[in-house]
Amino acid sequence: MKKFNNKILAIILVSLAAIFVLSRVYRASSRESNIRSELVNIDTAAVTEMRLYPNAEKNKEIRVVREGKNWTVKIDNRTATAEAGSAISALNYFVHLKPLRLISKKKNKWNEFHVGDTSTQVKLMKGNEVLADVRIGKIGFNQQPGQQQFSPGSVFTYVRLSSENEVYSVEGFLESVYNRAYNDWRNKSFLRLQQNHISKITFSYPADSGFVLEKKNKKWQVDNTEADSMKVKNFLSQLENKNATTFADDFSPAGRAQAAIQIFGETGTQTTVQAWKRADDWVLTSSYQPAIYFSSKGLESVMGRKKDFLPEKKK
Repeated sequence: MKKFNNKILAIILVSLAAIFVLSRVYRASSRESNIRSELVNIDTAAVTEMRLYPNAEKNKEIRVVREGKNWTVKIDNRTATAEAGSAISALNYFVHLKPLRLISKKKNKWNEFHVGDTSTQVKLMKGNEVLADVRIGKIGFNQQPGQQQFSPGSVFTYVRLSSENEVYSVEGFLESVYNRAYNDWRNKSFLRLQQNHISKITFSYPADSGFVLEKKNKKWQVDNTEADSMKVKNFLSQLENKNATTFADDFSPAGRAQAAIQIFGETGTQTTVQAWKRADDWVLTSSYQPAIYFSSKGLESVMGRKKDFLPEKKK
């Protein structure tokens, strides 16, 4: 009798274990089958603008608008030229945006993953038609023990379609792409030159402290004194692709610039830089982006000094 009871008990335990395993498999397969293959699938060529509501601007609306081959960025009553590369890169994240995992179906989990009111909302527009509306949440990491570098899929972002409850994880660091202030979208180009085409630079500074850097007979000279060729090369190299870091939108020139730099090529003037002195810095603008003013912080190297180009004195 005891042996019979043990046999029944064993059968019951095996049956329960089988039911448990099957239920887990069914639930897992059901969960996987509910994950959509793509969250967003749009034709980026049809997008006329991105409307962003980032935490970086206290969720104010920023509009990044396509105008032909160019992009502009707008907030309140301000409009500026946008950095086209940044706009296109941000837009391309939405091409076949695929979920890695379904994280939650519950609305009360939104705040945990920062996809509720604290999220950065992104709308892709075609005119007044909304093509996609996504909430960008916090990032997560899935790094394996001993792994030195992050592999594909190890960095992910929690996202939610604004009209749905489901929270998904998607590959990539999307928060840094979209949670950006107005100025972060702007074109920060200050100079774009080809150093091989530069033949002369005049530095006009206050108190007759200016000078001329000029190539004569294939050699660079500073006011007719031979220059250090490596110093000149390093200076010209940083002019080729020079970006500014801080806008000075509150500045309005009250008179002529106190300093000016003219860069000449074989065919004449290539670029002009103008500068005005303020209490703690200079304000600079260049003919590459006329009437766009930048603080000299980060642009100090553009305002070369005569001694910067002369050979070191022998001791």
